[in-house]
Amino acid sequence: MEAFKSLEMKKWVELLNNKDPAFRLSDIPAYIDAIVGTASGAGIDDRKMLLEKGLVLMSRLGDKSEFSTRLQERVIDLLYKDLPHPQNGYLSLPSDGETTADVGMDGVKYAYRSADGSNYNPLVPLMGRAGRPYARTVPSTSIIPPSALPDAGLVFDTLLKRERFVKHPAGISSLFFGFADLVIHSIFNTDHHDWSINKNSSYLDLSILYGSSQAEVEAVRKLDGTGQLHNDVFADSRLLFMPPSACALLVLLSRNHNYIAKKLLDINERKSFINPPPQDKAKCRQQDDELFHRARLVNCGYFMQIILGDYVGSILGLARDGHAWRLNPLKATRSGDHEVSPRGEGNVVSVEFNLLYRWHATLSEQDTKWTEELFKKLFNGKDPSKITVEDFKNAAHEHMVKQLPADVKEWTFDGLKRGEDGSFNDDDLAKILLNATEWYSGSYKAAGTPEVLRVIEVLGIEQARSWGTCSLNEFRKFMGLKPYANFKEWNPDKAIYTAAESLYKDIDNLELHVGLQAEESKPPIPGAGLCPGYTISRAILADAVCLTRGDRFLTTDFTPYNFTSWGYQDCQFDPEDGSYGGMLTKMLFRFLPNHYPAGSAYAHFPFMVPTYMLGEMKKNGNEEWKNYTWTRPGQPKSFATVTSFAGVSRIVKEPKTFVAPYNARLAKLAKDPIISIPVQDVLVSDKTKLWQTFSQLTQKLILEKSIKRVGSADKFVDIVGDVINLVPVYWIAQEVIGIPLTTEVDLKDDDDVFEIKNLYKRFADVCEYVYLNFQPDNDWKLRSSAQDTFNKVTVLASMHLADIAGFSILDKARHAIRNMKFKSHGFLKRLNEASSSSQPRPKELAAALFAEVVPTSAHFSQSIAHVVNFYLDDARANERKELIALLGNKGAPATEEARAKVMGYVREALRKCPISPVSGVYRTTTADADVNGVHIEASATVFASVSAANLDPSVFGENPTSTSFTRPKDTSGILGLGEYGLLSSEFFETAALAMLSQILQLKNLGRAPGASGHLTRFTEEWHGTPSQKYISMKGRVQPWPDSLVVETIEL
Repeated sequence: MEAFKSLEMKKWVELLNNKDPAFRLSDIPAYIDAIVGTASGAGIDDRKMLLEKGLVLMSRLGDKSEFSTRLQERVIDLLYKDLPHPQNGYLSLPSDGETTADVGMDGVKYAYRSADGSNYNPLVPLMGRAGRPYARTVPSTSIIPPSALPDAGLVFDTLLKRERFVKHPAGISSLFFGFADLVIHSIFNTDHHDWSINKNSSYLDLSILYGSSQAEVEAVRKLDGTGQLHNDVFADSRLLFMPPSACALLVLLSRNHNYIAKKLLDINERKSFINPPPQDKAKCRQQDDELFHRARLVNCGYFMQIILGDYVGSILGLARDGHAWRLNPLKATRSGDHEVSPRGEGNVVSVEFNLLYRWHATLSEQDTKWTEELFKKLFNGKDPSKITVEDFKNAAHEHMVKQLPADVKEWTFDGLKRGEDGSFNDDDLAKILLNATEWYSGSYKAAGTPEVLRVIEVLGIEQARSWGTCSLNEFRKFMGLKPYANFKEWNPDKAIYTAAESLYKDIDNLELHVGLQAEESKPPIPGAGLCPGYTISRAILADAVCLTRGDRFLTTDFTPYNFTSWGYQDCQFDPEDGSYGGMLTKMLFRFLPNHYPAGSAYAHFPFMVPTYMLGEMKKNGNEEWKNYTWTRPGQPKSFATVTSFAGVSRIVKEPKTFVAPYNARLAKLAKDPIISIPVQDVLVSDKTKLWQTFSQLTQKLILEKSIKRVGSADKFVDIVGDVINLVPVYWIAQEVIGIPLTTEVDLKDDDDVFEIKNLYKRFADVCEYVYLNFQPDNDWKLRSSAQDTFNKVTVLASMHLADIAGFSILDKARHAIRNMKFKSHGFLKRLNEASSSSQPRPKELAAALFAEVVPTSAHFSQSIAHVVNFYLDDARANERKELIALLGNKGAPATEEARAKVMGYVREALRKCPISPVSGVYRTTTADADVNGVHIEASATVFASVSAANLDPSVFGENPTSTSFTRPKDTSGILGLGEYGLLSSEFFETAALAMLSQILQLKNLGRAPGASGHLTRFTEEWHGTPSQKYISMKGRVQPWPDSLVVETIEL
């Protein structure tokens, strides 16, 4: 405990002295005011920025701080209890209506979101359902009669009408408010026949995408057994009349649903799905329902994470200031008296918050022009100042009801055209989204709403009056804020406060809607990024907490069981992905990868104007800005796929014409090109020792890691996770580089000691970054991990090499202090001697050694795992016997003839099950080329399908899937990666056979019972090529197998 207190105090001292401190002495008055204001009942003076100072304190201390964690729990509890649960007032009396049963969902055992939002609270099933009255959070006791209120049009013309555009002071992009449109329209949909009714549910259930009734939900679904939606469809037509970035974002969420549904079907976690779907209509519908509902849960999880990560992160200025910390209103907590803090109780949105989200002043200049053009069409060019509420109702009915196609598959926006499959063009979507990221939104301010929206604001004011909404001061008192004493205190701009005083006479008469929109806005300080009016800033956090914490599907039912293991982890944000807690980044990379290249600031910070964000990072001294690309992404390169054996062979064998990205990525890690040194020659200079080392390591790990069945001679070992994956890591660490190892799993890696499985994970990340970095959403984390591993490993190697060369005594000192002895010095000495002619520095030699052995170690292990798994099948028992006979005595190298035959078996296994998880490789062309009838332009990206090439009938016969172990070496299949590192032929044929000899000759070798005796993998298509992926123990999709348990009786 004392050690913990010491660490906590040390962190406080560091943060107080930091350039971006958690606490300043100038913060003290805000905390004193909160204590006094709360105790006296006068309310908190939000001009003292208590909220921002508290958020800065928590975010700078971070999640690892016990104080920050406890403070956050109290803040979340406070914000949640800002609003009553359940609401105790409604605009009209809720009916005793029944919940609507979703078609075919009787008796299902998994959690799912109903079409209309019913049953979110099982004890109060109608709470928050679509088609129910709005709640009233603050009952008004104002005695001002409606006749005394100023004309709504006059209020707009004097307090709200934009005089000039003022760009957002904190660099918030127009895309932020495109997403805000999605949030707002998800929970607010006022019935134009009865303004007291909300036609949407009160939950963040993506009703804008799926619909708010069973009929609407059915209209967007394919209902073909895959759980998918029709391509690029959504359910809410209101978004068609918003600036196009809102629809473009909604299309990405539509695509995300289909991506999730397909992944759930491909992975088939509980083996309950059939692919292709069953022909029986009832079974097909049953499967479609489960896939649809689980995919919807995951997609709503994404939506929620974008809200908490990107949206709230921007509201609080966290991404701008370089902090990945986020408020987490979802976690289970207990209050100070140990009582469980409520979650998942349900929610009903209120009229007060309906008015709070009318952010028309933030409309960008470009979106304002777009809206003006839209209104010209809707109102036949009528002057916006002359458009009446009745005009608006008529136009809305004509264009949003009568003229709108009944089929959602025919809807379009901003002039976009659907393709033959119903999808929108990626180029068009990317253009809309990139533009919206570049465009500054407007500043929250009085006299900031574009005149074109005059009728919308007038309608809003009249709606608020018809609801009998509270005044601004009544709302502030309810939220625990100090009420304004006069108009000048509310907004110190003389033109505004004098006009408001003239219209309303008394500050207590100031209407909530008008008061919120024309209030003085906050300055952009740490903890404040959105910079709305002070009251909005306080209330919006309470609403965000209530909307998320009150939803059981985001809290108590947000579990791997309901979402599946893969779905649950896939909708978690990654604080280390370069986005500082963002989640939208993943969707932009995932669905528009050709338009958002890896490292693009447009993807990492889509809610921030790039030029502003760059300036802030430089101003704050954040050197990470150098790792982003700040220019707008250009047009995507042309793309070609090659599938023939001859074509793929040519692409792999002509590195000057078809350039692999591997060397460039390694050079990026080294900060310089990797020099050419004969590392491979030294690695295979003593094949007998190489064989013995791999053989002995394999045998040793099998003995150490095996477990015994009670009362039996049977033994089990995880041959992949505990043996195959670790052998090359041990060899590199002990025999080649000299990396200190430990098996203490609780010990974190430091510069001196590495836990063996963590080191495997590090090496696997290097391999994935160098060879398998195909998707931009993985690039940042893989690069960061690979860079850290490169730095640490090459420093160790450099010290050893410097010691060997006589340049330094530091290595000897380290060995003496830690009592370390390394077998690697012999190898390093030979490497140093073999490289003496080029006289490389230790640092250069270390980089070349790392590049040769580390990036391919995971691929090497994967190769062995695939071969072992291939020959464990009972159907290949005879082939396994033949293979064992050819291997000879365990521990002794086979004859050259036998070795060549064994390699035939190995190559055939790898032809049938390639090690490249996407079953192909990417290359970039340096010149125009014709490859077996496929014309490829210069600078094009080429996907060479290794999997398809290895099944080319022109090479492998009419039945290429048949097995043959006597194929000539040049037609025995393409490995895909070429002669690199541990996969080079000479090395692989020695080391791999040494391991296989030990494994395959285990007595009575077989698979362990159940799923543990099989690789956990699934197949999906990649550019039309079947691709195998693995599911990790944590539910993640990964390129590598991490477990395969085998049974044996001889150890």
